[in-house]
Amino acid sequence: MTESEVIDTWIIVGATLVGILINLNALLVPLLTRIGGGVVAGFIAAYAAGRVTSGIVHAAIASALVGGVAGTVTASLGTLLGLYNEPPLLIFASIGPISPMLSGLGLPSIVLIALAFSLLTVVDGLVGGVVGSVLRALLPW
Repeated sequence: MTESEVIDTWIIVGATLVGILINLNALLVPLLTRIGGGVVAGFIAAYAAGRVTSGIVHAAIASALVGGVAGTVTASLGTLLGLYNEPPLLIFASIGPISPMLSGLGLPSIVLIALAFSLLTVVDGLVGGVVGSVLRALLPW
């Protein structure tokens, strides 16, 4: 079995793009702030993959990419503008507002915040991935 049969990059790219759009629009639609792009990306990736195990792997990869982009955007804006915002993540939202300027690290905190977003969005993606893969197993249309 080749690697292209194991991980479908088009599924990951599509789910990641939708998750990024959800995260970027989360300020406009309050419901998206609670759901988050990681959950949506995980759901789409797992449902499209078709199997439970490969679906969860696809969900983890797609949601990690979404979290990396969301963390980079959030941390970059926070550093450049001195703003703070609450991350649109299911798990990370309980931590509260974050700001690179409040951490005292300045520009290096962008990398740390992006990494934290990426890792914590994987948890969100696994939630969406389990739901998506189980739904696909129960309703295989």
